[in-house]
Amino acid sequence: MPHKHNKKAFAGKGLVFLKKYGRWLVLALLLALMAGLGAHGVKTYLLYSKEPAQPAVIKVGELERSLLGLPHYVALAQGFYREQNLQVTSFVLDKSTQADLQLSNRADVYLGNLCQAVFTRPLGTGAELVALAGLARLEGSFLLGRQINQPFTWNSLKKKSILGDAPDSQANIVLEEALRQNKLALQHQVIIIQNLPPDLKEGAFEAGVGHFVQLPEPQATFTEQKGFGQKAVFLGGAVNPIPSLALLAPPAYPAEHSRQCQQLVNGLCKGLLWLDYHSAAEAAKAVARYFPELDHQTLTGIIDQYKKLGLWGKSPLIGQPEYESLQLYVKKAGELSNPVSYQDGVYAKFAKKAAKTVEYVPPSRQQEKTWWEKLKTLDFK
Repeated sequence: MPHKHNKKAFAGKGLVFLKKYGRWLVLALLLALMAGLGAHGVKTYLLYSKEPAQPAVIKVGELERSLLGLPHYVALAQGFYREQNLQVTSFVLDKSTQADLQLSNRADVYLGNLCQAVFTRPLGTGAELVALAGLARLEGSFLLGRQINQPFTWNSLKKKSILGDAPDSQANIVLEEALRQNKLALQHQVIIIQNLPPDLKEGAFEAGVGHFVQLPEPQATFTEQKGFGQKAVFLGGAVNPIPSLALLAPPAYPAEHSRQCQQLVNGLCKGLLWLDYHSAAEAAKAVARYFPELDHQTLTGIIDQYKKLGLWGKSPLIGQPEYESLQLYVKKAGELSNPVSYQDGVYAKFAKKAAKTVEYVPPSRQQEKTWWEKLKTLDFK
C-alpha cells in the first residue's frame, strides 16, 4: 500500500510541475526545433547551393557614340545589364565594318538606324538585320539659321539653301519629308546641299556656306555656343515619330540566343524607365564617361532639351505605325532599295515582354526587407 501511495504522490508532483513549468518547456522545445532547422538550412545552403551561372556575353557595335542611344549608356552605367546576368561590351565600329555591316566577327548586335541598316541597303549585300528594340522615337537633328530674329516659319526657307546630309541618310530623309509636309519644293524653292561630308558641315557653315544647316547634338549646341547659328526648329518633331535608333541583329541571332536577347532588351527597358524618372542632371552624371568631350553643364542641357522634346519613350517596343512611317519617308525620298515589311523587319517578342514585366523602382521608394524576408533569403546585409 505504501508503494501505491508513493506512485500517487509522484504523479501529483508531476502534474504540479507541468502546470507550473509546462509552458516554458514547450517554448524551449520549439526554440530548439527552430534552431535545429535553421542550422540544417544554413548547412544545406552552404554545402549544396550552386554557384551563380556565369554571365552571358553580348558585343554591341555602335555606328557612332550618339546621344540618341542614352538609354543604352544608362543601362551600362547603372548595371541594368549586369542585373540580368549579362556582360555587355559596347564599342564604336570602325569605318570598314560600318560600310559592310558584317557583324559576325566584330559584334553580335548592332546599334544604329533602320535607314542605313535595312531600307537603303543594296539587295544581296549579306546585311540582313532585324530590329530587336527601339531606343529613340524621334530623329535628333535641328535646323539652325545664322540669326533668328523672329519666330521660325517654314516659309522663311524659301529661296534659301540648307547644308544637309547625304541623300540616303536618315537625317536628310526626315528633312526632305518635313519640307514636303510644309509645301516646299525640294531643290527648287529650297536647295539642300548634300555633297559635304558630315565632319565638314559645321566648319563650312561657320565659313559662310548656306543659309541654314542641319546638325545633330552636340554639334548643334556647339554651333550656338560659338555664336555662328541659332536653333530654328527641331526636325524630329516636324514629322511623325519614327524608330530613329534601334538594336539590330542578324535574324539567326535571336533565334539561337533567345535568353540573351531577352536579357539585353530587359536591361535596355530599365534604362528607358530610369531615364524617364530621373533628372537631366542625374542622367548626365550617370553617362558622363561615355561623352568625355562634353562638360557637365552642356551634357545636362542637351539631355534636358531632348527629354522635353519627347525623344525617348518608356518602352523599347517599335510600333508598326512608326516603322511604316519611316519606310514611307525613305520611299518618298527615292532611297528605298530594300523594302521590308514590319513582320520581317522587327522581332518584337523581346520588347513586348520587357514592356510588360520590367519595372524600375527608385531608391527612395524601395522598402527595407522585413526580418522574415531576410531570414528566408539569408540576407542580413
